[in-house]
Amino acid sequence: MTHVSQLRQADAGAPSKRPMLRVVFVSREYPPETGGGGIGSYVESMARILAARGHEVHVLSCVEGQTVEDTKRAGVYLHRRGVRRWLPKIRRRLPAAAFRVEGALSSYLAVKDLGLEVDVLEAPDWRAEGLAFALSHSHPLVVHLHTPLLIVGRENPKSFRWSRDARIAARLERFAVRKSDLATSPSQLLVGDLAREGWLDGLETRVIRYPIDARAWDLVAPPGSSQPRILTVGRFEARKAPEVVLRAGAQLQSAIPDLEVVFIGRDALRNGGSYKDWLVHLAHELSVPCRFIDEVRRSELPAWYGSARVVVVPSRYDNFPYTGLEAMAARRPVVCTEGTGTAELLRGATPANVVPVGDANALAEALRPYLLDAERAARAGLEARSLVERHCSPEQVAEEREASYMEAIDRWRRSRRGIRRRALRVRRDYEE
Repeated sequence: MTHVSQLRQADAGAPSKRPMLRVVFVSREYPPETGGGGIGSYVESMARILAARGHEVHVLSCVEGQTVEDTKRAGVYLHRRGVRRWLPKIRRRLPAAAFRVEGALSSYLAVKDLGLEVDVLEAPDWRAEGLAFALSHSHPLVVHLHTPLLIVGRENPKSFRWSRDARIAARLERFAVRKSDLATSPSQLLVGDLAREGWLDGLETRVIRYPIDARAWDLVAPPGSSQPRILTVGRFEARKAPEVVLRAGAQLQSAIPDLEVVFIGRDALRNGGSYKDWLVHLAHELSVPCRFIDEVRRSELPAWYGSARVVVVPSRYDNFPYTGLEAMAARRPVVCTEGTGTAELLRGATPANVVPVGDANALAEALRPYLLDAERAARAGLEARSLVERHCSPEQVAEEREASYMEAIDRWRRSRRGIRRRALRVRRDYEE
């Protein structure tokens, strides 16, 4: 077992002065080994940005069966650990709930075993990874709201069943969030939704967008040089609503004979079968020329964005999908639904690019101008790029996250003082 002090000693380039903050991200997802989904993309990006600003940043990723590893990448200390199986009997009856408890306990013990000096911890709501830290109140804890099981289950009725196991798992996620010192979310959409559900129980929540370094997408060709291709990136599932793009494409192909629709993503279930297979069958029925690509490496995404004229985020519900930010950074016009956090950026700049959920007609009309006019798409792409540079720059997001960490630290300290005062009062009353 590598102690974190050994990593620091081995790092000849480490600064001698104390870092601004010692931040630990607890996240199963961290690309490329364990996922390149929204959580992994966010943690990788945010961790590197904070490390570049002088913070000491650690990422702890506990995943069952993975090789133990302690390394440093792009200024970020990365610790990979397995998951201890304490609940084999419960796993058989309540796999989702046991999965969350064992993962949370494994992360908590790993932080202790590593000897990490922690100023603040950040964990996602998904899978209740911060549960043990929330229970112990051992460190200041910020929980970042991505999309909890409550919303995922609600928006995927054809592939999700609210079993007893799922209900317990959802409660564990809610408990971990409510017992944190502060919650953050990349969109007001999710905050408002959870507040209406009574899920946050009055917990202080801050909206902080995801960061994206637009300069990393400078080499992507402008849309004026691309063919009339629609690109959608995301899992094949009901919540992402890829079928709406197919129906919009069916309405457009008579006016745009060389139209092509490309989908990139992982498969999911639909009524017990493959969602992707159902989409392929629907595309054949509608006679829409399209391609379905399995999930690709992040390094391959710029080429796919560069091949598209316009990018669609058709989701029925999507907190703040990275695909929208990436497309805008790559100078692509983005059309999204009202059910996405992306709409919060686009409404003020290009309101015509925000369409009602599930409305294939409105989606087709929003896409048509860009597919027919490459120059218009190029102008809209430049406006989209400017939008993310103003609202999602790494520097701006980092400052907002630093402020959230300091607020959480202050709240934790006040809470700890309150706990000590109550303990002293109880002891005094007992002795009297």
